[in-house]
Amino acid sequence: MNTGRITENAVFIIGAGHFGARAAKIICTRSDSPVFIVDPDRGALAQINDPGAEKIQGDGIGFLTANFHYLKEANTIVPALPVHLAYEWLREFTAGQFRITRLPAPPIDPPLPNALPAGEGSTLVSYADFLCPDDCPEPVFCTVTGERRDQPLYALLAGLRLPPFEVHIIRSRQLAPGLGGYRVEDLKGLAHKVRTKRAPMWIVGTACKCHGILTAFEVQASLNS
Repeated sequence: MNTGRITENAVFIIGAGHFGARAAKIICTRSDSPVFIVDPDRGALAQINDPGAEKIQGDGIGFLTANFHYLKEANTIVPALPVHLAYEWLREFTAGQFRITRLPAPPIDPPLPNALPAGEGSTLVSYADFLCPDDCPEPVFCTVTGERRDQPLYALLAGLRLPPFEVHIIRSRQLAPGLGGYRVEDLKGLAHKVRTKRAPMWIVGTACKCHGILTAFEVQASLNS
């Protein structure tokens, strides 16, 4: 990685599949932000032809963990891989201090909208029970149903009270229609809260106005700490 390109407006896309490739094309077309796209699949990276994107072959979570000290708080991270990036990063980033173990999602009453189990044990939540258009601008009124969305999903999730779990939600903000991300400072804030709060059980989530993902986990002191 060319660390000299990491300016305040740099963007890191983690994953070079359909969504990552789309993110690279949109960002490289619409701005002059330095773009880094990370994926272990050389073939997927080879399909990225946007001239402003620096392609890095490697595990995305491992890349973020190993290079986090190079990143600036204002840098944007675009999750584009089929796991809960914020949780997986936290687990690796704090490994020397904590042992983080995923837990089953606790019962939530009233039930969250359209909650479904994700493949790796997290929970997907969405106001939509249909496939949203790629270029949805997150309007107040749904572009498909016309239904008014009075409370953004990130606010609904942030308001959850599920003792003994502490809840921390990272808001994903739109960079372009259908494209969202959060800042490095959001991940720093998550790690700081887990380190200082010292609560044993957590739910961390990432959500935009309509879609989100939640992961429950237990935190124990590492044997090496």
